[in-house]
Amino acid sequence: MKKLIAILVLAAGAGFLTADDNSLALITKHLKTSGEFTVAVAEQMPDADYSYKLTPPQMSFAEQIVHIANSNSYFCATLAGDKPSMGKPASMGKADVIAFLKKSNGYCLQVVSKATTAQLNKAYKSEEGEMTGTELISILLDHTTHHRAQAEMYLRSKGITPTQYRY
Repeated sequence: MKKLIAILVLAAGAGFLTADDNSLALITKHLKTSGEFTVAVAEQMPDADYSYKLTPPQMSFAEQIVHIANSNSYFCATLAGDKPSMGKPASMGKADVIAFLKKSNGYCLQVVSKATTAQLNKAYKSEEGEMTGTELISILLDHTTHHRAQAEMYLRSKGITPTQYRY
């Protein structure tokens, strides 16, 4: 698993490997863009289709978005030394799921924008094993991309062209 994490970090960009004051601004910028892009994708699905699944064993569209929000909060809480406490959205309807996602995005931006170089370079224990704060953010971005792309396939199967890619 540690080899997989190392590969993901390398793929995410060499600039993230050694955190310093300059890379923190870059990391925060990409986290903000990723969050906004994910909200834009979530907003495209009609409320009536939030329970839609491509196949029965998959998560519904709403569950994909909630999973992104909960995972992001987990990674950011680990970095902050907080206990993850996002809970659940009030419902699995579009408005509540998007509000939940925005709350997670806001929390992560707050944590990352205030992070110190020491926090980014420190080793943390996570469900994925031991990794630095920078690696936590890198896996957060990669994980979000993975599930957002899945959500985009749900949109396409409903005849909706996903919003333009943002980086």
